[in-house]
Amino acid sequence: MKLKRDYNEFTKVDVVKEKVKELGSQSIKVALPEDYCAKHEEKFNIACQYILERDPSLLPFLKNNEFTLYLKETQIRITLEDYFTRLASTILSQQISGLAAKSIKARVVSLYGGTFPDYKVLFKDFKDPAKSAEIAKCGLSKRKMIYLESLAAYFSKSDKDIENLFSQEDNDEEVINSLVTNVKGIGPWSAKMFLVSGLKRMDIFAPEDLGIARGFSRYLSDKPELEKELMRERGVVKKSKIKHKKYNWKIYDDDVMEKCSERFAPYRSVFMFILWRLSSTNTEAMMKAEKDFVES
Repeated sequence: MKLKRDYNEFTKVDVVKEKVKELGSQSIKVALPEDYCAKHEEKFNIACQYILERDPSLLPFLKNNEFTLYLKETQIRITLEDYFTRLASTILSQQISGLAAKSIKARVVSLYGGTFPDYKVLFKDFKDPAKSAEIAKCGLSKRKMIYLESLAAYFSKSDKDIENLFSQEDNDEEVINSLVTNVKGIGPWSAKMFLVSGLKRMDIFAPEDLGIARGFSRYLSDKPELEKELMRERGVVKKSKIKHKKYNWKIYDDDVMEKCSERFAPYRSVFMFILWRLSSTNTEAMMKAEKDFVES
């Protein structure tokens, strides 16, 4: 089967499989190289080791390329304004190419003298018809204008509450509900992506993401026993939201993916990054997409 052949060539999992056979029931202890760990945050290294203890075959996806989001050198103090800008970028990039989104954002930045406007400025300017028209000329559709105004209003009216909300831990669902309820244009998927790339929450999983679904299919493609176990333990069925087009890979329902992801909790965000990497056999393109996601 071509899918399995591409998967094995990309990951070299056959090497790990042979090692498993050699050692029989003994557990395999694998670890990331010291120089790799030295570049990344400690919480990321802990997450990786936790994941590897549960599935050593995932080592190549971790060590072969760095994870920009968790590099020590990229860590800076994030402000509420930074969170607003990231969410605004999410809105601007919806349903258009990454290049088009960057172009629109650059025009907005140019309109405001070289920096993306803060939420209070935008909230005020949206009430001015002339200024609002200038913003729209940057390439924003009528719908995205409504979404961006909604986001600016949310931050302007509740900035203290939002700051407190974002600074807490173990409140992922609360953050998702707040964003989805109060901001037009932000759905559960967008909120989850913000939790990962913006708030750097470590236990997020999005089975509705196409890349995650494709990566998961490849992950299970050589694990028939795990697939049987997941199917046997199914509870409430949650159908996949992904349309069943002519993909050359199997689409699993959300409950199956979520059940499998629980093996890697509380570090499912890192498992998601691994699945994104698994979803493509073009390493260069995959790494560019990952970098764009982190920096958007």
